This record gives sequence, C-alpha cells and structure tokens, in this order.
Amino acid sequence: MPATTTAAPESRCDPEVFRQVIGHFASGVTVVTARHDGARFGMTASAVTSVSLEPPMLLICVSREAPTRAAVSGSRVFGVSILGEDHGHVAERFAAPRRDKFEGLEVNEGSSGVPMLADALARLECRVREEFQGGTHSVFMAEVERAEASPGAPLAYFRGRFGRLELAEDEATYDELRARVLSGRFGVAEPLDIPSIARDLRCERWHVYHALTKLVAEGLVARDPEQGYLLGPIDLDTIDDALDGRCVIELGAAELSVGHVSAQQLAELRRRMEATLPLIRAGRFVDIDAFAGANADFHEHMVGLARSEALTRAYRRLTIPGIMARSLRRSDVADDGLVEDHSDLVEAYESGDLAGAKAVIERHTERSKRVHRRAYEAAGEQ
Repeated sequence: MPATTTAAPESRCDPEVFRQVIGHFASGVTVVTARHDGARFGMTASAVTSVSLEPPMLLICVSREAPTRAAVSGSRVFGVSILGEDHGHVAERFAAPRRDKFEGLEVNEGSSGVPMLADALARLECRVREEFQGGTHSVFMAEVERAEASPGAPLAYFRGRFGRLELAEDEATYDELRARVLSGRFGVAEPLDIPSIARDLRCERWHVYHALTKLVAEGLVARDPEQGYLLGPIDLDTIDDALDGRCVIELGAAELSVGHVSAQQLAELRRRMEATLPLIRAGRFVDIDAFAGANADFHEHMVGLARSEALTRAYRRLTIPGIMARSLRRSDVADDGLVEDHSDLVEAYESGDLAGAKAVIERHTERSKRVHRRAYEAAGEQ
C-alpha cells in the first residue's frame, strides 16, 4: 500500500493583514533587558503577558533575530521595565538599532545583574523557566523574582504608534460629575441620561461610564438592572469621610501656615469668617445654600494660606459645598457653634497659636458631623 503524506494546511490569513488587524489591539509598552558576557542588551516589547500569580510568572515573545533574545537565552535572566506615558522616546530608542541604547539613561542593576530603567513606571526581574519557538519568535516563560511599581500612567501602543491613555479625561469627567451629583443637579431616584451628560460635559460616553462606575463604588450612585444608573441619597458614611478628609487637609495647612501669614491674608480670613456669622441664628440655618457657599469660601481660603496647590486641589475634590447643600436641605437644624468655631479659628491664626488652631479644627469636624446626623434624624421624623 503506497505511503501517503498529509499536506500542511495553507495559512488562511495573509501576514500583512494579520499585522494590520492585530495592531488594533492596544497594549502597554515595556523594555526587556538582559546582561550577557559583560554586555547590556535591551529591546522594546509589547508582547508581555502575566501567566500566573502562584507562583508569579510572565511570558515574553522576542524576535529570534534580536540580539536581546540571544542574551536572554544565554543568561536565563531578564528584566522588564514598564514604560510610563512620557517615555515614548525611550520606547523608540530601544526599538531601533543603536550601539549603546542605555547611554544617558539612569540605569540600576537588579539583584541578578540585569540592567533596569530606574524611572520606569514598574520593574520586574525574571528568571527563565521554559523556552520554546513560535514561528519567527522565541517564547520565554519566566518566574518573577522581584517586582516594584511607581505612581503614574502607562505608555500605550496602538496601530503602530506610542501614545497616552485618556486617563486625564477620565479623571476630569469623574471630578465634574461627582460635583454635580453632590450639588443636587440630578433628581434622586431619577435615571441618569448618559448621552445627555456626555453632551453637557463635552466628552465621550465611555468617560461618563468610567465616572459612574467609581461613583457606584462610593455609594453616591446606584446601578439598577432595569433603570440604569440612579442618584441615591447621600449617606452619613460619605459625609463623615469627606469631613475627616477636610480635617486632615486643614491640620496640614495649619502646620504650614499658622504664624507665617501676612496681615492682609489674616484680614481676608476674618472677612470670610464674618460672612458666615449671620447665616446661622438660634440653632437654625437662615439660608443653607448661602451658608454652604460662605463656609466653603472660608475653609478654602484657610487651606490656601499654606500656599500648597496640592492641598488646595485635594480640598476642592472633596466637594464639601455640594455635600452640605444636599445633606442639610433635609432640615434647617444647625448649631451656633459652627460659626463660633470659625471665629475661634481666626483668633488662633491671628495670635499664631498652632495648637489652638488644630484643636478648633478637630472640634469643628466633630460638630459638623453631629449637625449632619441631626439633619438625617429630623428628616426621618418628618
């Protein structure tokens, strides 16, 4: 009986078509590095994938023609430096032939001697466990021996280009939508109109969905399977967290500013304090919206005395005026001590009494929590 042979199936996908299509898959960007025979090697790679958590393992695919592949195969150890959003020039450098790709860069040596990019977003040191061939590439399965990360956003690779993920617009949309939710711009228990919100904020819908996901996690928005996203009632835990956050920020601001502010700044602090005085009378809010605004002006100016943009931004992100307006509309019950605290705080600033200022800030925080709690109780009775 004659021998038969089975022909290898023909490829059904043109390589150039595959290259174009797979380019639509967005990925992060890394630099794979190795040291072999005293020389340093490195190349840009996006084909890096986590494989296992126990033990920690990852997989890299490297062109069989790349010098770095031979270095990894020979040394059996390599490093992966995950690039940040500002490292496009680093990715381009390691993607092209160059005598010394590490020249001018800050490089640290890993525990196994592997060169690592010091300012990368994250770094991993790996030891090869398996190596096999896949077409034009070598595939290395490796165990991660050391890993560390720094704050920041990653560099992305999409359709042959390096670029940034739109994290900044995500955060801007979240900040704005959170402020609107807390200020009562939407009706409680009414479905949120995603297309309308996107048009109003002049952003794409996916940014709105990203923001809503975070607001659901915070308990400010609810997700109903039938009605979609709904504005829920603001709860006491959210209020307490915001007031505790304000307290921490103000204690830090006081540490930086008490005893170091000008007479003009103190006069402005007193003016803003005095604007809050007539808005509470006999334990009642005269005008809760007016008080929320005047109160915010006073507290923000006090934080601003520290001359720290980071502290001021952190205070604004708490959106205390919106929280107060939504929470305290339940009842006009107030506490004259709120404005008395404002007055005592100004006096502590004027006398340079840091300990006194901190004591007032902490007392004011607890008093504010009690006022919000009483507003909830009064609303429940009604």
